Amino acid sequence: MTDDLITLIKNRVGYITFNRSKVLNSFTPEFLGTLIAAIHAFEKNDEVRVIVLTGTGKAFSSGGDKAFLNALTKMTPLEIRTTVYTYFGGAAKAIKLCTKPIVASVNGPAVGAGCEIAVACDFRIVAREAFFCESWIDLGIIPPLGGMFLLPRLIGLGRASDMVMRGVRVYGEEAAAIGLANQVVDLESLEQATCEFAEDLARKAPMALSVAKEGLRRGLESTIDSEWGFNVYAQSVLLNGPDFEEAVQAMEQKRAPNF
Repeated sequence: MTDDLITLIKNRVGYITFNRSKVLNSFTPEFLGTLIAAIHAFEKNDEVRVIVLTGTGKAFSSGGDKAFLNALTKMTPLEIRTTVYTYFGGAAKAIKLCTKPIVASVNGPAVGAGCEIAVACDFRIVAREAFFCESWIDLGIIPPLGGMFLLPRLIGLGRASDMVMRGVRVYGEEAAAIGLANQVVDLESLEQATCEFAEDLARKAPMALSVAKEGLRRGLESTIDSEWGFNVYAQSVLLNGPDFEEAVQAMEQKRAPNF
């Protein structure tokens, strides 16, 4: 692993910590490649029964790295689809298709791709002040990593529409009330609550956990692979369009985008 990603095994739980706090744990393809490798390594490790994802500093993840977002405006749809989503889509798939339960310990904002990664997890333990935000619409694009498929099934179509189409933030208490968070705690209690939750899960029969996870996923996702494919195709076109370029320029210039 690299300094950007910290891994630890304790009491049959594998902890993966995003360690890019200076940039609010934002994602690059290279970083997500490392995350995918860490998930696969823990999946193969018999010592690990449950995996936890969390972040250092003030954020779970702010989503795509700003420099990377700017670079996207110069890429063709094919480059975006074959290179970028190998890692962004690959990280969401690695989490959802992992044979072991994955818990997101959401210590702060989970925005854009950070929100999609948290939603792809099986469980979410959330600090009261943390929030989820599918911020893509404000960039003129869509959530392409499975959130548009999973969110309506987790929280209902109306609330999912608010998050996806309006970019509404959902904070800890509301997240728990609508089923987006399994547990909400004060920030200072998050680490302990996460450890207790994960260690309790790790005490369950590992094969049953694996089969239950697969069965629950099968029950939801008869077309999820098709949805991922369509979303990435549509996203690639949108990222190559004028609205995304305008949004990135507006972000850099600290002004409202003019779509």
